[in-house]
Amino acid sequence: MAILIFGCGKSLIELTSKLDEDPHQMFGKIPSKNFFVPVTVSDSLKLKWEAETYGSFTNSSVVVYDEYVFISDLGGRIFVFNISDGKRVGMLRSGEAIVGSPLVYKTLMIYAGVEDRNNVTDLIYYDYEKGKEYYYEEFDSRVLSEMIALDDGIIFLTESGRINRYDLKGKSVWQTETDKRTRSSPSLIANTIVFGNDAGEILTVNAEDGKLINRFQVGGIFNGSPNLEDSNALISNNNGKIYSINYKSGKINWDYDTGARIVMTPATDDLNVYIGNLDGSIYSLNKGNGKLNWQQKYTGLFNATPLITNNRIILPDLDRSFYIIDKQTGQSKNKYSLDGRVKLSPVLIDSTLFIGYDRGILRAYEFVY
Repeated sequence: MAILIFGCGKSLIELTSKLDEDPHQMFGKIPSKNFFVPVTVSDSLKLKWEAETYGSFTNSSVVVYDEYVFISDLGGRIFVFNISDGKRVGMLRSGEAIVGSPLVYKTLMIYAGVEDRNNVTDLIYYDYEKGKEYYYEEFDSRVLSEMIALDDGIIFLTESGRINRYDLKGKSVWQTETDKRTRSSPSLIANTIVFGNDAGEILTVNAEDGKLINRFQVGGIFNGSPNLEDSNALISNNNGKIYSINYKSGKINWDYDTGARIVMTPATDDLNVYIGNLDGSIYSLNKGNGKLNWQQKYTGLFNATPLITNNRIILPDLDRSFYIIDKQTGQSKNKYSLDGRVKLSPVLIDSTLFIGYDRGILRAYEFVY
């Protein structure tokens, strides 16, 4: 019976890694969120390798540390693949769904397993150099959003609206109740945590002591993460609006109505912000004033945050494809059809592009010049 249920390999991750000075250790790479890579890419891709997990993905992403690619799935497993050839080098099985990306350090992996029926979350610290779990805590409410990796700890939100900071040994540093249902993921800049909630509020919390700094009403249900830069937060809601908000004062700098629900995190480069909605439209807006640069309508729908380069946008489409788009016009330069709904936000590490889609398929591509 054990073979029938768990016949997917040994549940163990035991690896030795070198110090990675520039890891992609969380969704959005850095606490303030960054989906821009300053490289110029071609419009053609060649499949480098394909690997398979056993469950579907959420609108998350791979994380990368040293030579290893980590990915979680809704089947409650975390897989590790070699970045160069896609060979599976480890797999850890959990009894719960893992919604967000794991957080990965040199010898440490931290993740949250959600027990949906019981409305609880298991917070797990795993030493992947020793191949053993060393901290476990179960608490009420589900963690359905992405966690933040700090140098000395982690920050995460529960669905009930509790914002938490833990150190790297599993000790709670502080917990702050905000008492509103929350599905937005937190972001962090200049020691300030920023997130939205289902009541249409934007909240800011001091990352050192957990004290609530401010909360102000904007409207709508907020999903995804804020994209933070200087004193401004770019955040979108279920009403189809994207806002630029001064998170210190609560002043709305500008807003733009796309007309359809938005669940992705906004992506930016130096000048512009790029956002897609569930109506299949993609927009480029001036980051300073919110004026429309261009809008393009496609046949699918967009819920995973795109990757931005110097010249192109790599845009996942839930309608079983992803696009390479001209950043200046929004027009498609190439389309790649796949056998499932594209779920993961693309990640580019050196010259390798990672794309994931339904049925637990992870692909690594390289650009052809």
